[in-house]
Amino acid sequence: MTRTIDVAEDHAPAGFGRYFEHVEAGAVSGRDARQDWRQFAAAAIPSKTSTPRLDAFLDGSVPAGDRGGRPTLLDVGCGDGRLALRMHDRGFDVTGIDVSDRAVEAARQLAADRGHLDHPPRFAVADAAAGDIPCGLGEPFDVVVCQLVVSIVGGPADRDRLLRNCAALLGAGGRLFISASGVSAEVNADYARLYAEDAALTGEAFTYFSRDDAGRVLYATHHFSEAELRGVIAAAGFVDIAIEPVLEASSRRPDERAIFLYATATKPSAHATHHRGIAT
Repeated sequence: MTRTIDVAEDHAPAGFGRYFEHVEAGAVSGRDARQDWRQFAAAAIPSKTSTPRLDAFLDGSVPAGDRGGRPTLLDVGCGDGRLALRMHDRGFDVTGIDVSDRAVEAARQLAADRGHLDHPPRFAVADAAAGDIPCGLGEPFDVVVCQLVVSIVGGPADRDRLLRNCAALLGAGGRLFISASGVSAEVNADYARLYAEDAALTGEAFTYFSRDDAGRVLYATHHFSEAELRGVIAAAGFVDIAIEPVLEASSRRPDERAIFLYATATKPSAHATHHRGIAT
């Protein structure tokens, strides 16, 4: 069971100042996030099997699109395709992208194993946080879904490019659903310890290394405050931003509790975008 909680924005636990005093925001020190995820077996990529907030968002998100009556949806960081197929079954024309060719191959196989599908999902290897916007994917899309990717995509510049690329791939008035790991020091002492121990290694407050049982680093994870997540979404040009913090089980460690942030936003219409002076 989940419950909505209030979390102080930009709040660092007492005593954390000494750990963050000399930390500057930048690329996660010594790690290549893309390489980390390319090395993962598709089945081992952390994901959530229960997505009630995403499901509710999809049920009321957009009217039918122009491809056989199905609205078009881009699943950013699709992993092995399980979520993409679920969204297809909810009536969307789905395209999934992932930086991992192993994940994309698994997603294609999963779709093939389902047999004949009306408007079957398409999957492609693409870097959603690249400097050049991925194209030729079927854009513009009615909806972009980005589940937890923003927390593990790399440093601040990667997160910024990810959100800007999501905006570029949406049509005017298109809708974004994005989830992120939230700062969890106040609800889980283990995260407080990880933030403190890894800050000097990662080069960023609230960024730590996820490790396996043997202590080997798997990838870097960044936990957002609500204010930080809202800021990066707004900087990409989105409006009507709503964020809900929820306390639930960790994606990788189901016996641990953590805060997750679920956000929705809208790409302004062409008229609103022009009025605000935002480049399209």
